[in-house]
Amino acid sequence: MSEDTITQTAHHIRDLIDGINRTWLQGDPAELVDFFHPDVVIQPPGDTPRVYGIGPCIESYAAFVRDARVRQFTPGDAEIDIFGDTAVATYRYEVVYEMGGSEFDETGGELLVFLRQDSGWLVAWRTMLT
Repeated sequence: MSEDTITQTAHHIRDLIDGINRTWLQGDPAELVDFFHPDVVIQPPGDTPRVYGIGPCIESYAAFVRDARVRQFTPGDAEIDIFGDTAVATYRYEVVYEMGGSEFDETGGELLVFLRQDSGWLVAWRTMLT
């Protein structure tokens, strides 16, 4: 892969991450289906069990949007490494939200593994970082 192709792909992956965050923040997680592989795996932090498949993945976003009122979400710049048809992206974020009558001000991060498919780049793995 040429350096220009790697740079263009990294910009595209950053745009996808922005699209994912914009979609769930606007409150319509059902539209996230276009960003995730059908067999996506989510690894939450700690001992929380993994989430398998697109349906439960979308529901995890929907549950958060349903239960929380996000006041601020500020993502950092993603670092992206590309290996042929696989890309790994990591980024940190700050989020302020209200849930269950309490306000939370947290920092976290994500590690996303993208696979290039015929339909484009899709998230196949999401690790939520603390």
